[in-house]
Amino acid sequence: MRRLKRLLPTYLLASAYAFLLVLPLLTLLSASLRAEADLYAPGLLPPHPTLAPYGEALAKFPLGRYLLNSLLVSTAITLGVLLTSLLAAYALTRLRFRGQEALFGLAIALLLVPGEVTFLPLYLLVDRLGWLDTYLALTVPFLASPLGVFLLRQFLKTVPEDYFDAARIDGAGHFQMLRHVALPLSAPALGALAALTFIGAWNMYLWPLVVTKSREMQTAQIAVNFILNEEVARWNVVAAAAILVLLPTLIAFLLAQRAFVRGIAMGGLKG
Repeated sequence: MRRLKRLLPTYLLASAYAFLLVLPLLTLLSASLRAEADLYAPGLLPPHPTLAPYGEALAKFPLGRYLLNSLLVSTAITLGVLLTSLLAAYALTRLRFRGQEALFGLAIALLLVPGEVTFLPLYLLVDRLGWLDTYLALTVPFLASPLGVFLLRQFLKTVPEDYFDAARIDGAGHFQMLRHVALPLSAPALGALAALTFIGAWNMYLWPLVVTKSREMQTAQIAVNFILNEEVARWNVVAAAAILVLLPTLIAFLLAQRAFVRGIAMGGLKG
């Protein structure tokens, strides 16, 4: 009881802060469950909850196609980042070659470069390759991540050398050690990186807006903007579309929450 009394103010403050963070999402969810007549009724709970705005959003706009595009693009980017980051991190921690530290320093330096600096050169390169309005333009430029390399390198440096020595004694090569030692032990860091990458890729707006022209190639974030422009007076439909677009990122974060927290914590340890 004494410990509970001591920690009670902290719990109350954390709960109040969490409620303030979640309040906009709850307000959006409440608006998406309201009929148009109840849209401006007071209170957070809708007077007469209905799923009609969701059905209208799905029927009037091709949200299914937009969501599928976002899912394909986000999944491809996430898998690409996990693969390239793990390979680079293993090379930077378990191989010895000239310029190793300089290469890692370059990866860290890339974290400091704003995306606006590389936006135009990247667009011109994609245009010259003829990739505009294709999945290649939406995925290939983001298949490697300096943050992923840094996170996994720091994590692998915490893995005891004895694991790799035992595998080496058993005759394992680098690919076997990567597959059977580094990959299983890096699961928490990979989960954290997957969550960060998937959410970041899903929420991309400016790049898909610039490199896509047809409705068939555009992503869910652009769809919300279209619905907002075409349905200015139907805020319940707009809110329903926004909830549908937010739902995959919320599910991804909830599924990877424990791995996310553990991976970030372990990645910050010094090996």
